[in-house]
Amino acid sequence: MKILEKIKSRKLSKTLAAVAASGFLFFSTSDALADSNAEFKFREAYLSETQSTRVFNQNIDFFSNTFHADADSKGKVLRDGTMQISGNFNWAYTNPSNNITINKNIPFYITQNGNSEMTLHVQRNGKWSKFLLPGMPSSFVNALSTTDHAILQENMKAIRNVELFRETNTQQIFEITLDGKYLAQLMENYSISKDNLSDEERENHEFFSRNLQAALKKNDINCTWTFDKVNKHTLTVVINFTELMRNYAKSALNEAAAGTIVLSDEDRMLFDTIGYYSEFHYTLNYSNDDANYAPSAEAQKAAENRNIFNDLVREMVTSVKK
Repeated sequence: MKILEKIKSRKLSKTLAAVAASGFLFFSTSDALADSNAEFKFREAYLSETQSTRVFNQNIDFFSNTFHADADSKGKVLRDGTMQISGNFNWAYTNPSNNITINKNIPFYITQNGNSEMTLHVQRNGKWSKFLLPGMPSSFVNALSTTDHAILQENMKAIRNVELFRETNTQQIFEITLDGKYLAQLMENYSISKDNLSDEERENHEFFSRNLQAALKKNDINCTWTFDKVNKHTLTVVINFTELMRNYAKSALNEAAAGTIVLSDEDRMLFDTIGYYSEFHYTLNYSNDDANYAPSAEAQKAAENRNIFNDLVREMVTSVKK
């Protein structure tokens, strides 16, 4: 593969949030489990979940010392990996020179059909734009949303540890540690086909996958899973992605230091912000609101615009400006 002379890092730095929004880690669940009773109860719950279509509400909380991004959305993932998400992105930026806070509300959609990349549709100043995001292949999403017990058993190999935190007559709350190295290998196994991608899209995807896998290899994922014992489905999932996100950004900075990629000063400050000054928290809740989450007609007709978030990027980098 050729040496990358330039990377669209502003675009790629945001793809981790989009992947989290797709819930790709949500359904993934070593054999070295902390407690045999907890292991049995977890297996019983996980293998009894009957839904092949997942409908959910979710929140992403991403913040640093000068900005706060809060994304609330609803979505659906089908058995074949088709995904639709509809939501609002609330952005608050406090100018450090005068302590004045500016708030912005940004409607968005995220879609993924078949084995294609994710498409993000965003409304700014009354106008819709869209661009592609390196996403998870449908075969990977299908493996996570399936009810096939053989695949579910394979998914469970990602568990490093599980503890039963609390149990009632109706609910179980599990504390789960997912093996980052195993998840990195899953990403490699289910890598998306790059045959139909342009050179730039291929480089973007390879950059994203390479650095996310590097981050996963350094970082196990801890999550809290609440299971409905009566109706046999997930109630909530809570994950702190902060260390994963920071390691992703640090991996990109390490590539720049090694001369593999070239980052502008602004790009470097952006990755510094993500890698050292930001936090990233994710919450998912079960929903029975089986609505239509497809992009509006105006959003579907939107022109591609990869610079739609440039103003937010400039505000983010003030976290590290001297």
